[in-house]
Amino acid sequence: MPRDHDDELKREIQTHLELEAEERVADGMSEADARYAARRAFGNVTRTQEDVRAVWARRWIDEIVQDVRYALRTLRKAPGFTTVAVLTLALGIGANTAMFSVVNAVILKPLGYPHPEQLRFLTTRFERQGVEQSSVSAPEYFELTEINRSFSVVGAFTIGEVNLAALDRPRRVTRATVNAELLEVLAVQPERGRWFRRDETRANGPALVILSHELWRSAFGARENIVGRTIEIDGLTREVIGIMPARFDLMDNRVDVWLPLQLAPAFRQFRESHFLNVLGRLKDEVTAQQAEAELASLVANWGERAGVRGHVFKRGDHVMQMEPVQDEIVGSARRALWMLQAAVALVLLIACANLANLLLARAETRRRELAMRAALGAGRRRLLAQFTAEGVVLSLVGGTIGLALAWAGVRALIVAYPNSLPRVADIAIDPAVLGFTLLVSVATGVAFGLAPLLHPLHQGPSGLLNERATRGSTSTRHAVRRALVAAEVALAVVLVVGAGLMLRTVMNLMKVDPGFDRSRLVTFGVALPASTYPNFDERLRLYQRLIDRFAAMPGVERVSAVSGLPPQREVNGLGTDIEGYTPPPETPRNWVDYYQTVTTGYFQAMGIPIVEGRPFEETDRIGALVAVVNETFARRFWKDLDPIGRRVRPRFGDGTPWVTVVGVAKDVKQGGVDQATGTELYFLLEQLPQIFPTISGPNLGDWGHDGNMNIVLRSALPMATLQPPIAAAVREADPSLPIIRLQLMDEVISGSLGRPRMLMHLFAGFAALALLLAAIGTYGVLSYLVTERRREIGIRMALGAKREAVLRSIMAHGLKLTFIGLAAGLAGALALTRLMETLLFEVRPTDPATMVSVAAVITLVAIIACLVPAHRATRVDPIAALREE
Repeated sequence: MPRDHDDELKREIQTHLELEAEERVADGMSEADARYAARRAFGNVTRTQEDVRAVWARRWIDEIVQDVRYALRTLRKAPGFTTVAVLTLALGIGANTAMFSVVNAVILKPLGYPHPEQLRFLTTRFERQGVEQSSVSAPEYFELTEINRSFSVVGAFTIGEVNLAALDRPRRVTRATVNAELLEVLAVQPERGRWFRRDETRANGPALVILSHELWRSAFGARENIVGRTIEIDGLTREVIGIMPARFDLMDNRVDVWLPLQLAPAFRQFRESHFLNVLGRLKDEVTAQQAEAELASLVANWGERAGVRGHVFKRGDHVMQMEPVQDEIVGSARRALWMLQAAVALVLLIACANLANLLLARAETRRRELAMRAALGAGRRRLLAQFTAEGVVLSLVGGTIGLALAWAGVRALIVAYPNSLPRVADIAIDPAVLGFTLLVSVATGVAFGLAPLLHPLHQGPSGLLNERATRGSTSTRHAVRRALVAAEVALAVVLVVGAGLMLRTVMNLMKVDPGFDRSRLVTFGVALPASTYPNFDERLRLYQRLIDRFAAMPGVERVSAVSGLPPQREVNGLGTDIEGYTPPPETPRNWVDYYQTVTTGYFQAMGIPIVEGRPFEETDRIGALVAVVNETFARRFWKDLDPIGRRVRPRFGDGTPWVTVVGVAKDVKQGGVDQATGTELYFLLEQLPQIFPTISGPNLGDWGHDGNMNIVLRSALPMATLQPPIAAAVREADPSLPIIRLQLMDEVISGSLGRPRMLMHLFAGFAALALLLAAIGTYGVLSYLVTERRREIGIRMALGAKREAVLRSIMAHGLKLTFIGLAAGLAGALALTRLMETLLFEVRPTDPATMVSVAAVITLVAIIACLVPAHRATRVDPIAALREE
């Protein structure tokens, strides 16, 4: 223990002095003179003790403990300063911790598979048609598994939804239909039971299912004997053979149930049907560059290698590509998250600048303390350690509170935007985040803890002791404090500009015409399992029964159904023969982006105008085969021709008939409101079996209808009034059917803008916090200026200066700092906001209107921050100010 060492040292010195004195007494000196001579010969006892302690290995630990204790006592004596400093740090560090927890989970943390760097996601690209990414067809997948040499195994899967008969109620859950090869790619075994065997994921395989850990707990109460039991999915009884580990997922699709992918031999003939997602695992000895080179070589002569003709890969046209799985999952969120991390780092810098200003002001009240300690022998290193300890103590306390704020902020972000971030299930305050918080806290404490050392200790203790503690300061300190305020304003400007650009982006997105009237429109989904409704006529009758029931409800104006709900759905990308259109040489065959199946009255219910011809009518149910196209379809394929009366034919075999176009509908956003409108072809639900005669049963879903339809109702009634009769009607039609996502169409569109809205709210929150801190910094500097110049102001007012002149003087001083920071901030924003370009929609990073608006907001905030101290300056009593001297 340190105290034991000190006691031992004192005893050793005392023993040495006593022995020295005894020797001198023996030489004839008196006892008193001998003791005095011994002490003089030994020297300064205190200095000797300090010198000995300095070489002890634990001396630095003792100093740290002393500094921390002293810092705690000092901060306890200034509760106001301590509270403001801790809260400022808590906000800055908490925001950084929260944002880093997201960045760490989404970008930095590896995927939860063995050797995730070997995983590659394979897709196709249609370069001539501008389609950057599409799924893989079944023939292409089979051929890839046969001719590639880079992958040890290649698996396939599809993602969709199914009805689950749970213990409590019918549920609509996410399913992944996978083959056994996918298990080998992922290399993760189930927590209980087993995975599918290869023979079970072939045509006519058994009805099996694997549950996610989360669904097992929520829907089946974590029953221990669930493996080996049967459950009902889409009306079909399936045996549960396994349960996946907790939080296990497939490419961030939040899979609830895993079903065997059992491709029928008939799928080998549909080369233009791209519906498979493909994952491959590279061999241990194969690098990513080698795999890329081999894939490019395969694409160059795919037809020869696979022994096929027709729709095959070709350079410059239709190619296969691959990328790391984590890159595919994160996608465009990577840039957005790094931008947010940079933004929140600016908030922390502003907080540090603010606290440095606070510490500089507080150091003015501690000038005599600093001088006294310097006079007693404390060097700059010792003072540096003391102030660093105070800064670190403040930061660690603020960081602890910030950690709690970060946890609450992350939870709130996940609840508010559950579908706007990839890998949201992995976001947590884990050891990496705790380490980041500790590092940021210590670094921040050291950074602003050095601010008080700007005081001129080089003048010497006597000069400091004779200087009035409340009077004046050096020009250096003034310049530093002004520079800190200007820097705060500049950083705040950058954040406010970013927030303004994101606000403009969201406003522009909300103003985009989706192609239909979304007001007073309610929608929900109904999914009819093929096992329960194997006959198409049965599905049709149930839909018609529901539509008739809803149409008879009071307050409902229009009702219809549609297979793909706008404004955001997957691209179909289906080959189609188009009468009167010949593609230019060296271009791919005709491809329609979206196939849409609707019931009569759909265009009227959605408020989609028919610009040419007519919509579907009741007589079309039993009449000739008809279709409606959108404006983009008509422009692309029949630019100078009348589309009415022309014919189209889905390319699904020789038995597919021609369908006559009877109308052209206004373009509707299907791939997102921020994306260009694709070509769209509408079919009537009742005519679907005649249009696709060679496809029936569950396979019909790949061409436009799989038993899932979205009901749309136009009504002025509130959702609370509509929900009970809607639920009663569906329950009466079939109690096993869940109601899928009952919501207003405004909510559907708002949900499709989830990520831009999240970015806007986060940028706005960070900008508001930065503005608040900058305003506090400006206020603090001006308040100190008024206090410091109190005597000067009193003299000026005693000599006849008007209060208005004093007010203008203080305001001018504050606004000068603001305008310097504003100019620097706008210059920085012009350079940095270019990095946000991919996040913006119909607004430039250098948008003048945004810059002017930000300048006005910053100026207004600065005026408010300057008014209070300026007004206080005008209230100085000249007589009282002079008497203080």
